[in-house]
Amino acid sequence: MTDARARLDGHPELAEWFEAREDRSETIRDALRLLKAREDSGEFEGLDDDQAAAETWLLENVGVGSRSSLSYVENRLAQQLSLDMDMIRQRIVKPLEREGYVAVVARIESVDVVVRPPGSGASSPSRESDESASSERGERGLSEEEAEVFAEARERLESAEPARADGGESA
Repeated sequence: MTDARARLDGHPELAEWFEAREDRSETIRDALRLLKAREDSGEFEGLDDDQAAAETWLLENVGVGSRSSLSYVENRLAQQLSLDMDMIRQRIVKPLEREGYVAVVARIESVDVVVRPPGSGASSPSRESDESASSERGERGLSEEEAEVFAEARERLESAEPARADGGESA
């Protein structure tokens, strides 16, 4: 027997609905069966073959609800899909975000990709809950363009050569 627990703090509608359920254990088992069936089917609505392959890789290697840096995800997907790094953000990451399969979250020191459960489309309650929970936590949300500019600036900074404080040449 496995004991499973879930926090529903940031999802008041879901918590209220769950509390009203007569058999909560069966509700959780049904939800797990549904999620497993969706994952096993390998079908991702609204995605082309490369995007579906990317989503499968994200589910297997990053995991639902987990986050990884945008630069790492783009690098690995470029290798997996044999696509140029410049194409990954436009052809893979942005469409996955638009369709609700991932969230790109700008943080103070990085830009992360958060993997959402399969079937949580762009207008699904889980996406809206993610956004409201994010604003409730006080995280400063950036527009997609700002997040992209932030990510590119961070990448340039990481690849820049260190400079000496006294203005001399680096060794």
